[in-house]
Parts: sequence; C-alpha cells; structure tokens
Amino acid sequence: MRLLAFLILLLAPGLAQYDLLVYGATPQGVAAAVAGAQEGLKVLLLEPGRGVGGVLTQGWLATLDLAKDREGLLQGGLFREFYRRIGQEASFDVGQAERALRAMLKEAGVEVRLEAPLDRLEVEEGRVLALATPQGTYQAPYVVDATDTAELAFRAGAAFTLGREDTGLDGRSMAATLVFRLEGVPWGPLFLALNYEGQVRRTGAGAWGRSGWGFGELVKGYTPSDPTRYALRGLNLARQDDGSLLVNALLLFGVAGTDPLALERLRAEAAWEAERVVDYLRQKDPLVFGTARLAGVAPSLYIRESRHLVALYRLRAEEVLLGKTFPDAVALGGYPLDGQAYYPGETPYLLGTPAPYGVPFRALVPRGFKNLLVVSQAAGYDSVAAFSARVVPLQMALGEAAGVAAAFLRKAPQAGLLRAPLEDFPALAQSASGMEALRRRLLERGARLASPEKGVGEEDKRGYREAVSLLRRGLFAGPYYLKGRLGLADPITLGDFLADLEHYYWAKGLQDRLRVVLKARELYRSETQSPLKRPLLNQILLALGERGSGGGEAVSRGEAAEILFRLLP
Repeated sequence: MRLLAFLILLLAPGLAQYDLLVYGATPQGVAAAVAGAQEGLKVLLLEPGRGVGGVLTQGWLATLDLAKDREGLLQGGLFREFYRRIGQEASFDVGQAERALRAMLKEAGVEVRLEAPLDRLEVEEGRVLALATPQGTYQAPYVVDATDTAELAFRAGAAFTLGREDTGLDGRSMAATLVFRLEGVPWGPLFLALNYEGQVRRTGAGAWGRSGWGFGELVKGYTPSDPTRYALRGLNLARQDDGSLLVNALLLFGVAGTDPLALERLRAEAAWEAERVVDYLRQKDPLVFGTARLAGVAPSLYIRESRHLVALYRLRAEEVLLGKTFPDAVALGGYPLDGQAYYPGETPYLLGTPAPYGVPFRALVPRGFKNLLVVSQAAGYDSVAAFSARVVPLQMALGEAAGVAAAFLRKAPQAGLLRAPLEDFPALAQSASGMEALRRRLLERGARLASPEKGVGEEDKRGYREAVSLLRRGLFAGPYYLKGRLGLADPITLGDFLADLEHYYWAKGLQDRLRVVLKARELYRSETQSPLKRPLLNQILLALGERGSGGGEAVSRGEAAEILFRLLP
C-alpha cells in the first residue's frame, strides 16, 4: 500500500510535498538543489549540520582543486557561477563562499532546513518513500544523497566498498585533515619565503594571490604527540579576508569517516595537536611564524575517503587517466590522480594527470534503486579513480546534472522533452534518447561535456596490461606532466619505482622489505627524479631478495610495470 501511495504521488505532482529532496548541503548538494529548482521543481535541501557548504565552509578546505584544458575550466554551469562569486581564484574566503552558496539557494527558491539529521527512512522495492528527521517527515518522488559519506544511501541499503578494499591492499582510507587558522603571520615575508624556496631552491613551493604552498623541509622536523595517528605535511595556505591563514597540513590516520560522533571526538583531540604544530612553527622559523597564533580549528574534519558506491557503473583508474568518454557522461573531470597517504610516513600517491574524462550518469545510480542518486566522493568510483573524481568542482558539476535529471523525470513527459515517459533514474540511464536530451539541457545551462584534449592509447606497448592492473591498485606512480597516458616507452624515475614498492609494503606490513625501500630513498634522495638505471635497479632487487633484471641501461615504464607486477602480487 505504501508503494501504491507513492506511485500516486509520482503521477500526481500536486499531491507530493516536494518534487525533489536533497540530503546534504555540501557544494554538490547545493548545486543539485539549485539546478532542480531552476528547472521548475519544488526542492527541499536538508542538512544534518549547522552550515551550508560542507567541506569548503565547515572543513575549511579553502582552496579549490581546479582542472583546465586549453579551453579553460573543465566545469561550467553552476560551478562556474560559484567560482565567479568567490573571486575567481583557487583560494577563497570561507565566509564569502558560504554567503555565495546561500545566495544561490535563495535566488533559486530552494527551501533549506539545517540541523536536520536523518532519523529513519522508508524504503520499498528500491524506492525511498519517505525521509524522517527530528523536524518532520518528508516525501518526494526523487531523492539525491549529496553527503560526502553517502549516509542516506547506505542506510537505505545500497551496497558499498569501504576505503580501498577494492584494491585488495587493505581496507584503510586516506588520511583525513584538520584545517586550522593562524593569525599574526605577515603575508609579505611568507609570500617571499615561499617563492624563494620554490624558485631558488627548486622545492616546488610557491605563493600566488591568496594561495601559498611549501615549507616541506621545515615540517619534516616535527614530531607528533602520537606518530601512529598524526603527521604534518607541507603547508597549503589560503589567505582569508581578515588576513588570517587557513592551514591544510595536519593529517589524521586510521579515521573511519562514517561515524559522526567519533569524528567529533577526533576533531577535538586533534585541536590539541594543532597547538603543538603552531608552537613548533614559531620555534623553528621565527622570522615567518614567530608571531603566529592559533585562532581556531575547522568545525569539521576534511574527510577524503570513506565509502564507494556499487553503482550501475564504477569508474576505473585507467578510464580517468586516459580520458575515457561515455555516451551518458554528464560532467568532465581532469584533476590529477593524487591521493593522500594511508600510513604515517608514507609517500603520497601521484599517478599522473588525466586527459579530460567523462563521468557517466550511471556512476550516480545505486544498483537496485529507482528514485535515488548519490552525488559525492562516495559515488560510483573505484578508490583510485576517486583520487581525481572526488574534488569539489567536478562534484558540483555532477550535482547540477542530478538536479536536472530529477527535473527531466518530473517535468519532461508533460513538456514533451522525451520520446517516451521515463519514471526512474535507471530507465533514464539506459535510454539513449533520454541521455541525449539530458546532455543537451546541461549544455544549454553552460556545462562542459567534451574537450579537444584526448588521451593516448598505448595498448600495443610493452607492459600495458600490467600497468593497467597496477594503476587500478594505486601502484603505478607517474609525474604530473605525464598527462593522459601511461608513458610506457618513457624511462621510469627512481622515485616512482620506489614509491610503488613502498605503497605495497606499507599496506601488506612487510617491514623488512619496506626498510630496504626507505633506505634506498635515503641513500639516493638526490636521484629520485632521475631515470632509474639498470645497475641501481638490480641492487634494489637483490636487496629485496629478488632476481636481477637484464637488458639495456635505461629502464622503461613498461618494463618496470612487468617487474612490479611480478613483485607485487
């Protein structure tokens, strides 16, 4: 009977409380709600917390992970509008960001209810029938879960993998971060110090506009209160309107991002660690940080990874790197495949820069569900693919697509936009004409769905099969400049080869082998960016108890893939 009543609501728009429920006022949730409302839907946005903006305004992730091609930003539409409102810089003021998102919601006529955590769900035959919070019970024909952990979809019974368990390495998730605020740091000396470090010492540091990044050597001397739980990485800085700096640098390991109570406890504990970090910076670099004061920590942790949805389609790492397109692509991605460490002391992950790739609509549709979409870093991406797909600009583009898709199902039959009525998201995903119409509407709204830049096919190169298998597990490192290709004919650098070994040995707890790799990195630290030569390769292999490799002086990435595939079962 409940399902029959729901179907009546579906077919009779005037009887439903809302046309679309969006759970989670994250950036992608705001985009979904605004897009749905702009397309004529009555939309309710529910947020379990106290603010709008998710990781940007509550986690204080105040620098956007932008991706561009020669035509500009890969994401248009609502993301481009948000980007314009915050000043069109990578870094931004978090207060301005929240005001921009709230203004977009108000202008679109979205009803917003904060502090509305999910109490219970009514689900029947693959449909979310009702959603209850302490404030009330709500119904709508279509629901979007925009929370970073896909909490609603999980509680509804959708299937997920956790952390990187899909790789077979272990079930851990990438380190989380507590962003903290510094006052009293003079921007001028900081700006000069970072650019000197980058341009003279060639460390990769720098500063531009509101953004700063670097001090990698400085932070190496920091000893955490608990080295198994905390680590300090190079500082990523975002200057705020009041002159303070938001610092993205304090890593937390072993965080299960799906338990809100545990996360709040960890955040409070990490605030004490932030005090120690600021004391250390003042002592070690008094010229820049001598007057620094800790002025607070973010209201929530920045969670990079938790669940990964078992969707109608799961995006894979090689599809990301090589720039695969899909007939049902509803957004473009292109941010580098870089992942944070999973263990304290581990080298971060970098697998190259993708050619612009499409994200299929099917990746947002949970298997077994008809009226639910998941739009977040927890959607249908393999864990390594999510290194790139998790970033906010892409998620906002996907949120917009989700809102427009709901409007298509709700409004298109009456408006004659589809050749045949489609009542649910799986039907839309599998309809060529439906996806064509949806993509056409997204383009009309300013979305980007194609790029002139393409990936390079290397199927005929040595080591291709092995390289793809390794890449899916995060075990085939590549530099940023390796764009849209595996680079199998290129020489592999010593640093990339060691990183692949290191990541595997960390995950498998092979401490004796890990010590060999870390010692090699220490002894040859000045050569990590140089091509790996045969004699050194054989020294490393023999130290690991493996047989040496014959051949010429240079070691190609294709040959390295074959060797790594043998060493890392």
